[in-house]
Amino acid sequence: MKKILKSILKNIRSREITVVRKTVLPVAMATLTFAVSMTGCVKDELFNTPHPDKGAVVVTTDWTDALAEATVPDTYFLSMDGGETKEVQAVTNCYPDLLLPGKHTLLMYNEPQGMKVNGTTATVNSLTDGTLEPLPEYLFSAVKELDMMQDDTLRITVPMIRRLCPIVLNLTLGGENTEDIASITATLGGMAASVDLRTGAAGNENATITLDIKQQAKTKARAYTEGRLEMKCRTVGVNPVEHQLLTIEVRMVDGYVQTIVSDLTDYLKDLNTEMNPIELTGTVEAPQDGHFSGTIEDWDTVSGGDTDAN
Repeated sequence: MKKILKSILKNIRSREITVVRKTVLPVAMATLTFAVSMTGCVKDELFNTPHPDKGAVVVTTDWTDALAEATVPDTYFLSMDGGETKEVQAVTNCYPDLLLPGKHTLLMYNEPQGMKVNGTTATVNSLTDGTLEPLPEYLFSAVKELDMMQDDTLRITVPMIRRLCPIVLNLTLGGENTEDIASITATLGGMAASVDLRTGAAGNENATITLDIKQQAKTKARAYTEGRLEMKCRTVGVNPVEHQLLTIEVRMVDGYVQTIVSDLTDYLKDLNTEMNPIELTGTVEAPQDGHFSGTIEDWDTVSGGDTDAN
């Protein structure tokens, strides 16, 4: 009888141990798995971004230097550390590539009609006669030095700098024989043709710009009448070792060509550093022989007016 009772008690204990093992082991494993998963979550939360080893940069462009809303380009380019250019459109853009921690240089610029960009230099296109195109679209550029940190997003605002200066020359031709004018052309010499996108420094070319001329039409037979000629151009700057000479050729209906020359060096001497729009007015009278010739000595600077940017 005692042997039977001992056998029964032994079987009961064996079953209890088995039950405990089946219950405790899965619970312990589940607890361990939960702890590991929680440890993973805590590790992720130690970082601020999905790119813990690199940094991102968000760029906002400031177009305050544009002369009018119409002069702000539709697209422009970002180039980091002299690498591949990235074309963007919006005012605020996230640079497409993540950056390693440290110093970086961001170059921003547009490619306007009438100019070509090669590396970090923009050059005004030439016409068939070798003179520069008078009215290229406006060029802007800027450089920003960045100090990137890993696991961070750097947000910057970059003022875009206008690299083209508009010049407007208003000239009145006085005299009775203005009705006999067939055509007028004008050039401005001693000008630069290129500009460094990083520094804004004008090139050392000795180029000539063919000015865009508008005038008041009197009749279909005669394109010119007494009144103001508006001569316009946009330039990246002047060559400081040259004189900036305005040369106007007036062709009469009988084929006679008359030349007017004016030295604008003093009026344009600050153009490379200030790039402020320039507008001048002057007058030339035809003498009794009816020939427009000589020079224009006195130009008046227009102040307080809005120089036409377009």
